[in-house]
Amino acid sequence: METLIKNKNENKIIFICWLAYTAAYVGRLNFNASIVAIISDLGVTKADAGLVSSFFFFAYGAGQLINGILSKKYNAKIMIFLSLTCSAVFNIMMPVCNDISMMKFIWMGNGIVQSVLWSTLIKTLSDFVSDKKLPKAILAMSTTVAIGTLVAYGISSLSVRMDNWQTVFYVASAVLVISAIIWFILFGKAPEKAIQAEEIKAEKVKMAKPVLLALLLAAFAGVANGFIKDGINTWVPSVLYEEFDVSQSFSILLTLLLPMVSTMGAAIAKKIHEKIKSHAAMNCIFYIFSAALCGGILFSLKIHSIVTIMICFICVACGMSMINNVITSMFALDYRRMLNAGFAAGLLNTFCYIGSTVTSYTLGAVSQNHGWNAVFTIMLGVCVIAAVICFAGILSERKMKEK
Repeated sequence: METLIKNKNENKIIFICWLAYTAAYVGRLNFNASIVAIISDLGVTKADAGLVSSFFFFAYGAGQLINGILSKKYNAKIMIFLSLTCSAVFNIMMPVCNDISMMKFIWMGNGIVQSVLWSTLIKTLSDFVSDKKLPKAILAMSTTVAIGTLVAYGISSLSVRMDNWQTVFYVASAVLVISAIIWFILFGKAPEKAIQAEEIKAEKVKMAKPVLLALLLAAFAGVANGFIKDGINTWVPSVLYEEFDVSQSFSILLTLLLPMVSTMGAAIAKKIHEKIKSHAAMNCIFYIFSAALCGGILFSLKIHSIVTIMICFICVACGMSMINNVITSMFALDYRRMLNAGFAAGLLNTFCYIGSTVTSYTLGAVSQNHGWNAVFTIMLGVCVIAAVICFAGILSERKMKEK
């Protein structure tokens, strides 16, 4: 009976953590999902619109580092509730403002309040989920990106089709508030911790230096992940709209194929991790795969094939989803006995969002001045550099195993 209750509590924790972060994605990607319509409606440049995303990513990334350090002191029940509720308020402010110069600062505020989430949620899972349930938790959290993206882009497509991109922000606000209430109610009183502090302390001391080196190499690989992942998510609708003459709403609708397939990437990464334990080796393989696909995107632009380029976009998005899963979920939770899981998750997400901060404005400006070929040539180069960093990570992990 006791085992059954514990199992039920762990499943509940996994569910509300999944719900909270999925809702957060709906309330953060809705701007990127609607960016084509916003550019057209407000009469702004791609660089100006991209700067709004960059303000969010900067605030979110910087906040991740701070909150990763402080997460062990947080009351998770209160902090997650406040984060989701405040994010809902900033979402309502976006369409009310309707001014791109002010939108930057509103979306930056959204980035600040959402930066509490990831490290606190990972710390919650680390504290209250047992080793037996951990693979299930990792798989669940890895689907939040894809499902949140799917919902955000789906609502945006309908909003743009009705000539009212503002609707997506109101819907996202409602989703955030409902999720905050569910979180607060279901969290209840925190269950017993899954791992005792003494056990964690002993293993931290034993593996401190090699694990920290692996953490830093994973963090640098995360910069490339954020750069490519959010570069693809932000600018695919614009590529389809400009290069293939599809409507704004249909370009957003086609982009929905990316998260739909990316959802499978989480399960694929889990299966691969059963065979390949090295996080760095997995990421190295995925980056080489993505570099080849960026070459396929360049070829597709040359032959002007929307079918070929969509296949490449979908596969790159899937590869980035798998890498993001490895870096921000698997690593932090696999090494939770040797590192503060909240700190590790916060640090790794910070580096991912350094890449995200750079990509929105930079790639928007590059496409405007040099075209989309230059954009995807840059992405190809970033994938190659990331693969080299991951190879160094493989060597680091081998030394760790020897110790």
